[in-house]
Amino acid sequence: MHDAGQPLQGPDTADKGNPEKGLSLAEQEERELQQAMAMSLNQEIGPQETGVTSVNPATFGKATRDYYEENAWAMTLIDSSAREIIISPDPEDRKRTDDHPVFIRPSQDSPYLGGLVTILHSIPLARESLLLRSHLLPNYGQDSQWWNGQSINLPKVVTMQSAQDNDMEWDDILYETQRLMAFLDGTNRAFGSSDALVSLKAISDSYGSEGGIGRFLEAWQGAAVRATPDNPLAATFLSRAFKRPLAESTEPIAKEFYTLDPFVDRSHGQTLYDVLDRAVWSDRPGEQLDDVWLEHVADVLTIKLETSDNLANSVDVKIPSIFYPDRYLETNKELARAFRQERLQAMQEITGLETMISRFTMTSQLIYTGLEKKDILQKSAEAAPVAMANNMADSASQEQTSPEETTPKSDRLVQELKDAAQRIETKLNELILSRAGALEDLRKYTKILTEPSESEAQSPQHRYTLRGVCTQPHITYVLRRQASPDAEDSAMTDTKPQDEWQWWRISFSTDDGKTQQAKKTQSGNTPAAPTNSDVVGYTASKVREIEVLRAAREESKSVMLVYATSNAVDAPVEALPSQLQVPNS
Repeated sequence: MHDAGQPLQGPDTADKGNPEKGLSLAEQEERELQQAMAMSLNQEIGPQETGVTSVNPATFGKATRDYYEENAWAMTLIDSSAREIIISPDPEDRKRTDDHPVFIRPSQDSPYLGGLVTILHSIPLARESLLLRSHLLPNYGQDSQWWNGQSINLPKVVTMQSAQDNDMEWDDILYETQRLMAFLDGTNRAFGSSDALVSLKAISDSYGSEGGIGRFLEAWQGAAVRATPDNPLAATFLSRAFKRPLAESTEPIAKEFYTLDPFVDRSHGQTLYDVLDRAVWSDRPGEQLDDVWLEHVADVLTIKLETSDNLANSVDVKIPSIFYPDRYLETNKELARAFRQERLQAMQEITGLETMISRFTMTSQLIYTGLEKKDILQKSAEAAPVAMANNMADSASQEQTSPEETTPKSDRLVQELKDAAQRIETKLNELILSRAGALEDLRKYTKILTEPSESEAQSPQHRYTLRGVCTQPHITYVLRRQASPDAEDSAMTDTKPQDEWQWWRISFSTDDGKTQQAKKTQSGNTPAAPTNSDVVGYTASKVREIEVLRAAREESKSVMLVYATSNAVDAPVEALPSQLQVPNS
């Protein structure tokens, strides 16, 4: 289970030449596990070489041949910059400090699962669901390295039927998740590992960098339904969608899902609703509208966005702190169908206007000049008198045109060119204004059922708030309830209900390790990590909601969002079951 009762100890630092000298067998094992765990993080923490490499001077044995061909051999040295990647061996670097949130670190086999579990624990209904009190073990066992990824192997009574149905594996998913909830509740450690959970066959067989969080939620729900079929908490993360084929008489097709994971097309200024609209409806001009709706949205909804643009540096999607799924629900299907049709018409109008604007501004002959049609006409008008004068001079000897005739012709041509340029500019301005109006209409359709409205029919009812964000596997933003102030302190500080929640940014990487080591050096302490190693550490800091929303939009090419209903946030927080309560170290 978690580390309760186990002292937080690091290796003896007296002998810097041999970091393992003087360590007990258990401490050596812990160090090796830390090294293995840190090495598995290589894809998240940079391009350093993993493993232990020597930096000692090269040594040579004596020559055994009489002659060596000079061009056939050469001396090569081990890369002196190769470094070992480890988790800090200093106990204080792994011990929870102040009110910092405990978190589950990332790993190669479960990139976003650590962040997801950390966020879910901070949502009361999600925590209560994952504890699944109606299906508990009498004894969860102990292992001093469980927090570091080591599995706890308990004796099991296996029947032929349970072995055939693989029920023991499903139960292990529930028990490992319960251990994680208990660890996050009361450990004195700064972070733990989900490796024991990820190693279970039901999860690891389908795990990958994509879809891992959805697979975990699906596996957990399947295990919870097997264990407690009538427990509503088993469906906390389950959503359901329907699609009716074009034939009205055909039964709609149902699909259950645990995450929404649409790809993000490149379009600056788009919102989360724009992305979900394309994913849910796939409306296209000239095609019949799909009949798709959401019958049920989970109380805890996870959304994973990833840009389809390989050159992009971020998802570039505006993320709302409050999300309403009402526009996709069955109760608003007819209203949604109406504004979807109107939106398609607006999109067609915008496309037509942009085509006309293009015709009035550029032609294939003018593209490479960098000038628009009206500019060409204006310059032609300016050049016309000079051209006419030159033409008059060239033909004067032939007496083809008199000066009296040339001047009126020149004036008429100049005026005609100026009038043409003015007509183009007037028409262009009209088209631009029409396009602006069409775009405004389009934005109105996009906003329907996404924010409170004076119209009761268009005011959403299902309110979700953002509870957590993962911008990268090693960076998690989580909204946590602050420690409740004493009644006397609350009266003195006039604490407001909306201030009881605080956003935190948690990062776990070699850069954070450098920050930890630098602070230690500044305070006069000597880090225990070997000099030829890169230390993986963590930082945790309070942030504002606006910073979280900006990070979700700009910090990465993919982002995981977790939203929850008021029902999920306001659920009571009960103490851990006695089987999961162990005194802290």
